[in-house]
Amino acid sequence: MRTPHALVFGILMSLSFAAGSGDVAKGPSLRLFFSEVQAGAMASEHFCALVFADRRFHYERASRSVGRDRDRKVYEGELTQTDWDALTGILDNKEFRDLNVPQGVPPVVIEDAHTVTISVARGNQFQNMEFLDNKSRKPYESQLKPLLRWWKSFRSTRMQESKAQPDARCSLDSSHGVFSH
Repeated sequence: MRTPHALVFGILMSLSFAAGSGDVAKGPSLRLFFSEVQAGAMASEHFCALVFADRRFHYERASRSVGRDRDRKVYEGELTQTDWDALTGILDNKEFRDLNVPQGVPPVVIEDAHTVTISVARGNQFQNMEFLDNKSRKPYESQLKPLLRWWKSFRSTRMQESKAQPDARCSLDSSHGVFSH
């Protein structure tokens, strides 16, 4: 039986933002962390993006099986001014900013798992949200819809693979995920 990703992310709420990455404190600050895991019968797909305050992004796509990467590709680049403005408009929207998703206790078995984890920098803290499946996102649909639409568009953008190493914050182990300050 696989350990639910939500359990791992639940543990992570107590980690500090810079944990596990000495480079974070020296570089531009993180504006958005977005992680999505689409579970399948034999394998899962993991998508993770780190968007920084200077418009740069780090994006990873991985095919996983039995809790391990079968394939992981890394992409890096810079959002266009238009894409940046759209994203910051979404993140700074009052309805989204005021969104408060209570941290729940993950069930032992998750049916139709489709985990989405979002952390947005809010000054010295992070607005953290985690949804284990589509049903758990339903009550917040109107506030999340613009960001999920942006995410879908971002993920479908054709990007050239980078030679950069995977970022530890995108790993699905027990030491990285949702951030707190």
